[in-house]
Amino acid sequence: MSDTHATPYHLHTSIAAWQRGDLTRDDLVRTLIRLSPEDGQLVHDVIHDLCAGRPGGGPPQGASADDWRAELMASRARTWRVPAVAGLLVGPEVLVLTDGREGVVLRDTGTQCLPASVCASMMLLCETIVMAHTALDQQELQKLQQQRVDATSTSLSEIDRIP
Repeated sequence: MSDTHATPYHLHTSIAAWQRGDLTRDDLVRTLIRLSPEDGQLVHDVIHDLCAGRPGGGPPQGASADDWRAELMASRARTWRVPAVAGLLVGPEVLVLTDGREGVVLRDTGTQCLPASVCASMMLLCETIVMAHTALDQQELQKLQQQRVDATSTSLSEIDRIP
């Protein structure tokens, strides 16, 4: 279900509310994942607005390389493909929005822009997680369909004929 009232202002307000403690992290994530697959430009605009006038920083603040790696490995992802590509990583502690050229790390304590050299990798990670999840869903669906066919075949073969 898409959030039909989503605007850059609405998303900025939601992010700011979360960072002030007026909105839960889960509510912010729900707001972002309810965006339509066609809202890529909206997400791109929000990323651009959040980074406007801020230099791209180094590694995320307060995180060692191992902590950052663990954060990314534990992330879930969402992507938007139309009309602009954008992605969301939902980690245990941070949210990352990226469009492959710009990106932001959102924490409850603030926002940090990512260096351009990292943004393409973050976008690729988003797409990889989504593709892997889709492939697993497809495998699981095929497995369930085969189980259903097997169960139906078995149960039908066990039915006694009426003489």
